[in-house]
Amino acid sequence: MTLWRINSLEHEPQISYFIDQKIEIHGEISGEIDIRAFNSRLKIKISKIILKDAVIKTDENILAVTNHFPEYKTGDKIKVTGKIQLPENFKNENGIEFDYINYLAKDNVYSSTYYPKIELIKRPYFNLNRSIFLIKNSFLEEVQKIMPSPESELLGGILLGTKRSLGRDLEEKFREVGLIHIVVLSGYNITIIAEAIFRVLGFLPRIASASLGIFSVIIFSIMVGSGATVIRSTIMTILALVSRLSNQNYNVNRALFISGSLRVFHNPEILLHDPSFQLSFLATIGLINFSDFVKRFIKFLPKKFEIREITSATLSTQIAVLPFLAKMTGEISIVAPIVNIVTLQVIPVTMLLGFIAGLASFLNQTLGLIFAYPPYLFLHYILVIVEFFSKFSFATFKLVS
Repeated sequence: MTLWRINSLEHEPQISYFIDQKIEIHGEISGEIDIRAFNSRLKIKISKIILKDAVIKTDENILAVTNHFPEYKTGDKIKVTGKIQLPENFKNENGIEFDYINYLAKDNVYSSTYYPKIELIKRPYFNLNRSIFLIKNSFLEEVQKIMPSPESELLGGILLGTKRSLGRDLEEKFREVGLIHIVVLSGYNITIIAEAIFRVLGFLPRIASASLGIFSVIIFSIMVGSGATVIRSTIMTILALVSRLSNQNYNVNRALFISGSLRVFHNPEILLHDPSFQLSFLATIGLINFSDFVKRFIKFLPKKFEIREITSATLSTQIAVLPFLAKMTGEISIVAPIVNIVTLQVIPVTMLLGFIAGLASFLNQTLGLIFAYPPYLFLHYILVIVEFFSKFSFATFKLVS
């Protein structure tokens, strides 16, 4: 079935015929604009390619790297004039090559253009995705008003999966200590959000709470970018809500494979070329199936503050993803289990308090500053742990020289 689906999606990219040529493209900005430290990246869904003697219609995407200003928004109809280039694979510091070409191709992106001339043709009066992203960015701006850097950026990553201005050095330290998953919106973050929604809506009648829960999770998945990992976690959450509503047993393994299969059927390329989806799927398998086994060996740890539960969950996921992670990065984080154990227990309360602080800042900035202090302490604690363990020379073990 998967092979048939892959074959059905295969086609020759039309834009590949114009590599290294300067052409004019008309299209629409789709998805969230990726704001980096020195530039912005726009994913443009092409409607037509304008040539001297012809107009070619296509539905391919192109990645445009441009300056921060002027600002463009999701849904904008634009005209782009620039030189078309092919993306290139690159190697990390350990010499492991990342298949960037196929990573982009899974999203129907086969080309890129750097700092082209962009003209705004039309800005639609209303665009649902743009409105959701506007709410997200407004929230992040409020957080930055009441909390210093890098704690504010870390909260944005934990809550909404943004790595805006987190900085390459700090991001690398999170990778070295095996904690990068908390700022790239893994299934772990979605699970915490879903559980919070369940509890908040628990006082409502079952049908009302389930319906609002499903709606809230879908809106949240759009807000954080609707990546393969997010969609998989969202489907699992919806299945859990439906099972509660229908009084059916919720089998987590079955839900995992149903959600994964649906996502792979929609886009088979993620099975081979989306590391985030692959790692999240493996981590969830480990969490579901290895936790009870691991608990047998850590009975000496106390149950208080869920220390034993968090330790078993951490070790289970680490065991499941370790081979794949080692192959992908060429290194193993020796300190990852310890770092995860001493930090993950504060993540849920940090997310809750950080969210409350952001909402309070919308009402009154002084009120927001008062509410921001508790989550700031937790965020600072996480940063101190990351800085401390990243300084050890043995923090990571390189598998290649």
